[in-house]
Amino acid sequence: MATKKNKDSKAWMIPEGEKRDSASYHYVAHKTVSMIREGKKIRVKKYHPGLRKHVWFIETKMPSHNKQ
Repeated sequence: MATKKNKDSKAWMIPEGEKRDSASYHYVAHKTVSMIREGKKIRVKKYHPGLRKHVWFIETKMPSHNKQ
């Protein structure tokens, strides 16, 4: 019997104030179905190893996977 997978999606997290193309560090977080349904964006305080302190990370678009 096959199990049904959760319908959560991934969100690209970069430090607040940095641009997506030049972000020095990133995390990938999972968004739940309720967050997707309500249209909420993730904003989490996580450790930034480059700065060696905790900073706010915000959700942005995932980068494209095609190389040109």
